[in-house]
Amino acid sequence: MRYRTTLWMTTVALTLMTGYASAQNNPLKEESTPSAVQSMHNKDGDHLGRRLKHHLQKLKADLKLSADQEPAWVALTSAMAPPVRPSHPPQADMEKLSMPERLEKMKLLMTQFHEVRMAELEKHAAAVKTFYAVLTPEQKKIFDARAMPGWMHRGPHD
Repeated sequence: MRYRTTLWMTTVALTLMTGYASAQNNPLKEESTPSAVQSMHNKDGDHLGRRLKHHLQKLKADLKLSADQEPAWVALTSAMAPPVRPSHPPQADMEKLSMPERLEKMKLLMTQFHEVRMAELEKHAAAVKTFYAVLTPEQKKIFDARAMPGWMHRGPHD
């Protein structure tokens, strides 16, 4: 038992030290190259954009819209387009700040982010209400069931 514990702790320690040494030996990336997190967000954003496009195409086919309803659909889909997200401030700029200044900067950025998200939500809600008004009762049932499938049960990204 002691042998296993010692072996496990040694393995963990070596893993941590290797990771630390590796991080110390890697030169800093240039400011112009995106970080791994930014690359991941860009990839996820592309994936979510494709998923949204596919979902909207399927929803449109299921709704069987008339020619009169087409302009409302175009307005809805343009309002649902993913917005361009503001980028984070460069890490070097944040490192120049003291911890209290960083926290204040982070609070300001979060406030701005939430204001942008609320504006998006209001724009989406207005577009949905306008579109919903031109649907027939049968189309409303389909839209209610399929516009945001599983939202309440699995979350928005499932």
